[in-house]
Amino acid sequence: MNFKKFTLLLTALVLVFSITACSSGSNNSVTPNTSNNTPTENGSSTSGDAEDEGLEPEPGAKLVIWEGKDEQPFIEAIAKEFTAKYNIPVEFQEVNSTEQRKKLKTDGPAGLGADVLVMPHNTLGDAVASGILLPNDYYAEETIANYPKELVDAVSLDGMIYGYPRNVETYLLYYNKELVDKEVLKSWDSIIEFAKGYNDVTNNKFGFMWQVTDFYYNYSWIGGSGGYIFGNNGTDPADIGLNSEGAIEGMKFFQSLKDALPIKGVDATADVKTNLFQTGKLPINLDGVAQLGNFTKEKLGFEVGAVPLPPMPNGKTPISFSGVKAYYVSSFSQYPNAAKLFIHFATTEEAAKKNFELTGLIPSRNGMDSLPEITGNEVVKAFTDQIKNSQPMPNILPATQMWGPMTAALELIWEGADVKTTLDKAVTDIKAGIEQQSAK
Repeated sequence: MNFKKFTLLLTALVLVFSITACSSGSNNSVTPNTSNNTPTENGSSTSGDAEDEGLEPEPGAKLVIWEGKDEQPFIEAIAKEFTAKYNIPVEFQEVNSTEQRKKLKTDGPAGLGADVLVMPHNTLGDAVASGILLPNDYYAEETIANYPKELVDAVSLDGMIYGYPRNVETYLLYYNKELVDKEVLKSWDSIIEFAKGYNDVTNNKFGFMWQVTDFYYNYSWIGGSGGYIFGNNGTDPADIGLNSEGAIEGMKFFQSLKDALPIKGVDATADVKTNLFQTGKLPINLDGVAQLGNFTKEKLGFEVGAVPLPPMPNGKTPISFSGVKAYYVSSFSQYPNAAKLFIHFATTEEAAKKNFELTGLIPSRNGMDSLPEITGNEVVKAFTDQIKNSQPMPNILPATQMWGPMTAALELIWEGADVKTTLDKAVTDIKAGIEQQSAK
């Protein structure tokens, strides 16, 4: 991402718009609010400071936070502290992150939406195009200083930061320590050989499984072989690399994995795979960080280990897709300053530690991967290592067009279709989808 010099940009920026419709339920008509407190050149708010944060919340502010059930313990705990400090009531409403964008499009104009929401970064293009988010302006420089550049890029679009990064999600290999030795997981050759010897299709036992037709999990082979989605770090939809030499090489390796998993790709669903792992019928399970709290000895009765994805037979390291979960401020919020202040409060290093303690959510701030509670946990440490070999999904709007064609391509390639021909067709379909999208 080609960032502008934020200091100049932010001092010149007059905050785009706020809405007089209250997010807690007001049905008032939507009109611009030009009275927002914006930062001046010396970093202070134009209408005063709020203690050490330097941003004054609106009088009578009250906030609604959307988040999934798993994060409720942290949101409620940090909200209690925030309310005690700033006397701003905070209401938690359970809305899954994958649903928030769609819900805000309808609820926001009606005054029923959240002030603060949490979204995966790859939905940013649509969210910005829909006008439902405010920029991360006041804390932009702080965000740049406290998070890796690739995370800041992931929550930015066209040189403007929108999100406040919270955590990174990716995937690796979980394994049942009672069924397979860690040494097996050092190479794909040994994994394939182990699986071939372990598989008992009749009794629904498999040595290794992953979601075969989900492109999110299978980008690893493409990225690790030098393929790519879009050029210029995922920002140029005119340059599609999904039928490049690297992509073809990666998909040929994907196709070869059928030796280890002799079933139809569409049968390797998330539910099937998870059930097999939990019941001791699947020793090696490629899955994501969302299972961190579920795959424990306390819940499963056996000890679970984890390792990053091992090198491919070509010697290259798979590059897993990653998703950056971030907080965002709704453009429909009547209290944008209070919302920004809450996010700032909820993303400090101390707050990130509390989130990890309460929910297991791995913090993404610079340097926090070296904390003893991170390095001392085998599974968590494996995730922090895998994140270093991950790549955030493209967040531009045209990226929404890649999922359907690539899912279809995976299904065909798994069943033996010619890799190059199939990928050429997928790229043609992606280009057509982008053209139709841009014509609307």
